[in-house]
Amino acid sequence: MAKATMSTSPVMSDATLRASLGKIQDTLCYQLLNTGALAIGSGSKKKVKLVNTIYALMNGALIKTTTAEVALSGTVVNATYNVFVITMTAAGTLTATMGTAGATLAAVVFPAIPASSVVLGWVEIHPSGTGNFVGATTDLDDGTVVPNAVYYNSPFPLNWTKMENL
Repeated sequence: MAKATMSTSPVMSDATLRASLGKIQDTLCYQLLNTGALAIGSGSKKKVKLVNTIYALMNGALIKTTTAEVALSGTVVNATYNVFVITMTAAGTLTATMGTAGATLAAVVFPAIPASSVVLGWVEIHPSGTGNFVGATTDLDDGTVVPNAVYYNSPFPLNWTKMENL
């Protein structure tokens, strides 16, 4: 997530202020309360699973989701970096959204987060073996293609998409 930009104008219209405060409120209404402990899937090594039961606040309601798995969709070209961000809706539906690849990890662009979702974490993919990583086809522990799959649990409960450009 890039640093949000704010207007430096000393005069801020009522509508601009309301829009900025609304983004902050929306962000605070979707919070992850504990870690999902993301890991390689157990039913399929092509999926990412939640090891823990997840608790989240979703627009004022406490949501609980037990262990679930989600498939990754998309291709990460050999020798590039990319991320798949794992999110959850109030219905407990998991989604994996692919970012935009970069030649370095710092060049990766995280994706926009689906509306009314909370970020559980992300998986960094860096195929440095014999070929590309193909979601739903390549095992996440395939040492010849993806010896570098790294799982990150969301360190904070904010939806960065809503906070950008306040």
